[in-house]
Amino acid sequence: MRIGVLGALALLFAAGLTASPMMTAPAHAAYGPCNTTVKRTDGLGSGGNPGNHYNIPARTGNGLSCYMEYQTGSELAVMRLQMAIVYCYPGTYAARRIDDTGGIDGSYGTGTVDAVRWLQANRLGVSADGDYGPATREQMEWPLYTESGRFITCLNPPF
Repeated sequence: MRIGVLGALALLFAAGLTASPMMTAPAHAAYGPCNTTVKRTDGLGSGGNPGNHYNIPARTGNGLSCYMEYQTGSELAVMRLQMAIVYCYPGTYAARRIDDTGGIDGSYGTGTVDAVRWLQANRLGVSADGDYGPATREQMEWPLYTESGRFITCLNPPF
């Protein structure tokens, strides 16, 4: 009887370890880090001109489903996120934090983490962890550009 109880306890303990948060990968790991950008149009910008577009961080093979966190993400993907923060949220702590820590430099360092965390908590209404992922992307405003690359305005596109 004692061996059976000890065996059951050992089994429960082992099951608890494999189901613990420390043993599971974060949800965003399924997406992979943003390693590129894509041009997307929503057909709504500036009179519906289909040449107008947004440049959004992306993952090869996953489209817009990607993530970035401290020291993660390609230089170009991080730059597009930093540009969106500076252009679309001017005068905020987030934009100042980007400017004060190297500007639009393509590095997801402490300044970008702080800026994203502030936006998440104060403008976007998503979990304020400082990591960029689909929930943050969906709530953010993004710069809209003409076909020639001229900045027009910031919008929250439906993609």
